[in-house]
Amino acid sequence: MIRSDRRANRRFTRSFGLVVVVLVVLVAGLAAAGAAVNFAQAPRLASAEIDLDRSIVHAGSRLSLTANQPLAEIEAGQVSVTPKTAVSTSVSGAELTVRFTGILRYNTEYTVTVTDVAGSARNAAATLDYRFTTPDPGLYALQRDDRVGEDGAKLPDTVRRTTLRGRGDGEVVFSAPRIQQYVALDSHLAAVTLDDAAAAAIEVVSFAGGETIGETVRLPLPSAGTVENLQASPSRHLIAYTFTSGPAAEGRRHQKTPFIYDLTAESGLPEEVAGADGPAVEAMDLAFVPDTASLVVHDSGHSLFLVDVLGDGALEPLGVHAEMRGFVPGSRALILADPERGSTLDLADGEVTPFELAPSPLDEAAYPGKLILLNEQGRYARLYLQESTGINDLISLIAVTDDDGSNVVFTPASESSRVRDVCASPNGQYLAVETIAGSGRADAYRQVPAFSGMSTTFVDLATGTSTRSVSGFMPDWCTG
Repeated sequence: MIRSDRRANRRFTRSFGLVVVVLVVLVAGLAAAGAAVNFAQAPRLASAEIDLDRSIVHAGSRLSLTANQPLAEIEAGQVSVTPKTAVSTSVSGAELTVRFTGILRYNTEYTVTVTDVAGSARNAAATLDYRFTTPDPGLYALQRDDRVGEDGAKLPDTVRRTTLRGRGDGEVVFSAPRIQQYVALDSHLAAVTLDDAAAAAIEVVSFAGGETIGETVRLPLPSAGTVENLQASPSRHLIAYTFTSGPAAEGRRHQKTPFIYDLTAESGLPEEVAGADGPAVEAMDLAFVPDTASLVVHDSGHSLFLVDVLGDGALEPLGVHAEMRGFVPGSRALILADPERGSTLDLADGEVTPFELAPSPLDEAAYPGKLILLNEQGRYARLYLQESTGINDLISLIAVTDDDGSNVVFTPASESSRVRDVCASPNGQYLAVETIAGSGRADAYRQVPAFSGMSTTFVDLATGTSTRSVSGFMPDWCTG
């Protein structure tokens, strides 16, 4: 009996060992098969992220594409964007970053395609596709109203908000008996209003929750006087302006003194921009460097200064120039005008670069007016007045010129109308054209005068077509 038990135990041990060996072989085979499957698996897109609101305001926006496994390096030729857009790429682990060199177009569907995307182990390759649509930006315009209501009082002026794809003139976001000018910020609107004696006030209205119109705050001014050169840095919640004392003002008198107001400051008080040794600055013009807290001041002696209004407030000299004319769209290159030539000042490194403009055939056939530099390669839009045999002796037109030639992109719908002003959108995609109707009546505003019946048309520079028109003037693209 004992011997039989021993034989049974030996048979059990051999069988158990054989089963273990078989299981080990099976597990190893499955592991190898799994490894082979994993090695053959192409990368897949797990998630994507982009700040769409920022992409239409600032150059250099990033699209982050995250795969389900670490990726091999991507070369420039593997990435394409529709519509065609310059990009650069980098890979870190499973994340592929696509950086857009310029500002993206409004209301546009983009498709980013990356071909031959392989894992870091050089396994099977795949194509990654991602589509996104950029936002429809908000637009503001000022409507002056010279009509009189039933009570005999002048009807109020209004600032209205709409979008490029919207219809009509939009909703009223601010109204006052007389509005001289305004600027729009991310969550506020600041307006210069006038009383019956033309004394100025600055009113700031908040948009609680982004849409609901909230509290209105009136900023303290040194005395009765005039406010000019209202500017804004929307993302930094800053406004700037110059103040001049009225004739009856007592105490210290101001002459185009620049002030800064920080909407986030606890004091709630504007601060004067002063020189290094204390004397007041007389500013003829102001401009915020896009997306910064730095302000460019052009004084009455034609000297330019840069001041970090949230820093030490020191004035950094930028040279002497006859005029400054805003920034090249999508950049921090300040456009300068001097009697002998125009140039750009790169505020990143201080380099001044003269720009050469391609000649336009219209220069010989029309009277050239305001010029807008559209990029640093010399592409520009210009307002012209051309002789006419119709209702007016002169008609307005706007042409865009580069090395490939010159094309007329806008003429008023009515020959009796004329263009008063034009500016470019922050991303350089559109022109905003202010037009005065032939029946327009001049108003009595001393600062920023306008006409009744004005309208603003938005021209897509890529197609040369007028895509939208609203009543009013001073679109927020042109207010600083």
